[in-house]
Amino acid sequence: MNKLFFKIVLSLGLLAALLLNMDVDALKNASHLVKASAWGYALVFIIAQLLLLSLRWMYLVNVGRYRMNYAEALEITVASLVANLVFVTTISGIVVRVAMAIQYGASLFKSIFATAIDRLMTLAALLLLTTIFLPSLALYVDLPLHKNISMLIGALMLVMFVFTPMITLAIVRKLPNFSLSQANIRSGIRYLQLLLNNNVLLGKILSVSLLAQLCFFLAVYHIAISAGVSLSFLQIMIVLPAIAIISSMPFSFGGWGLREGAFVYGLGILGVPMETAFSISVQIGLVSLVATVLAGIPTLITSNSPFRQAQKIAVKREDS
Repeated sequence: MNKLFFKIVLSLGLLAALLLNMDVDALKNASHLVKASAWGYALVFIIAQLLLLSLRWMYLVNVGRYRMNYAEALEITVASLVANLVFVTTISGIVVRVAMAIQYGASLFKSIFATAIDRLMTLAALLLLTTIFLPSLALYVDLPLHKNISMLIGALMLVMFVFTPMITLAIVRKLPNFSLSQANIRSGIRYLQLLLNNNVLLGKILSVSLLAQLCFFLAVYHIAISAGVSLSFLQIMIVLPAIAIISSMPFSFGGWGLREGAFVYGLGILGVPMETAFSISVQIGLVSLVATVLAGIPTLITSNSPFRQAQKIAVKREDS
C-alpha cells in the first residue's frame, strides 16, 4: 500500500510540475488537433504489438518438450497486461503470467525464467534501437551531453549483451551440482541451457521484440503527426527508444507522469513544444489503455479463464 501511495504521489507530482510550466492555450490547441483516424491507426499498431509479444512468449515457453499454442500464449500475454491495469503494478503482471503458464503445464522455474527473459528482450530491443539512432542524436544535443549518453548506453549494452549472458551461463553450469534433487530447478536449468544454445531461436525472439517495439513507435508517430509534428518517422526514432526505456521504469502509477516527462524532454530535444509532446504522451497512454481493455475483454468476462485463478494469486501477492 505504501508503494502504491508513493507511485500515485510521484505521478501526480510529475504531472502537476509539467502542467504548471505549460501554456494553457497552447495545450488546448494541441488537444484540439486530435484526430479519430490517428487513434484508429495507433490502435491497430498497438494491437499488432500485442500480437507480436504473444508470439515471443510462445517462442520462449515452447523451448523443450512442453508446447503452448498461440491462442494460449495470447491469453497469457493479454492477462498479464490486464493485471498491470487492474493492480497498477508490474509485479502483478509478472505473477499472473507465471501462474497462468504453470496452469497451462509449464514448470515453475521454466515459467519464471521465461518471464524474466521476456522482460529482458524488450529492454534489449530498446537498447539496440537506441544505439542505432544514437549517432543522429548528435545533431540535436551538444557534444558533452551526447558523449555522456553514449557512455551510458554503451555500459547498458555491455551489461545486457555481454555480462548478463556470461553470468547466466556460469549459473547454469554450477547449479546442477547444487540441486540435482529438485525437479523444478532441474527443469529451469535445462530450459536455460536449451534456450542459450539455440542461436536461431534467440535471433527470432529478438527480431520479434524489435518488430513489436517498432509497432509501438509507429503508433506514437501517427499520434504525433495528427498533433501537428512535422518530423519524419526516422527523426522521431532518434529519441523514442530512450523515451520508452524511461517510461517503462516501475516508479510511477501506471507510467503516468514519468512517461509524460520523458516525452516532453525527449521530443523537446527535436524542437517539439512541450504542450504538444505532453498531448502526444497522454494520447498514446490512453490508446494503449483502450487497446489492452479491448484485447482483454474475453479474459475478463470468461468465468472459467485461468486468469481468474491467477488473479487471486496476484491479489494475495499484493496484500502480502
